[in-house]
Amino acid sequence: MEGRMRRLVIAGLALALAGCGGDEELANNSAAPTPTPTPGPMLGGLDLDKPLRASGTGPYWAIHIAPGTITFTDKADAAPVDLYPVSPKLAGETASFETQTPHAEPVTITLTAKACTAGKAQLPLTAEARIGGRVLKGCAGPGAYDWAERVKKASPTPSTGK
Repeated sequence: MEGRMRRLVIAGLALALAGCGGDEELANNSAAPTPTPTPGPMLGGLDLDKPLRASGTGPYWAIHIAPGTITFTDKADAAPVDLYPVSPKLAGETASFETQTPHAEPVTITLTAKACTAGKAQLPLTAEARIGGRVLKGCAGPGAYDWAERVKKASPTPSTGK
């Protein structure tokens, strides 16, 4: 009987202790908080951690910027040139990417939070690219680009000799 009584007392104490602050513990153990992703650097309402495209005509040029990648082409049917990826430097209403070509030619890409018209499209940013001694002006906005598809189209088709 004494062993049974001891077990009942221990069980009662365990229940009493479990009841102390029980609601608080349940609330703390219910679900782990979901972290809120911090937005990347913003310019003109665009998250600069998302892919974007800057381009111009007269002469034609296009730059694609995505995390870890910056590519440039100055011909519609040419394979892109990889520039060294860098993070943007923000200053007021501008973001600049200071990088270089694989041949160590200096490149500065400046995006400004000022609307720009490209054909019929209204884009949120103006763009200027300085590559060596060239200055290229155009517009920029969101846009991923499949360079692999572009290269495939730019490559000559192999002849079969038939």
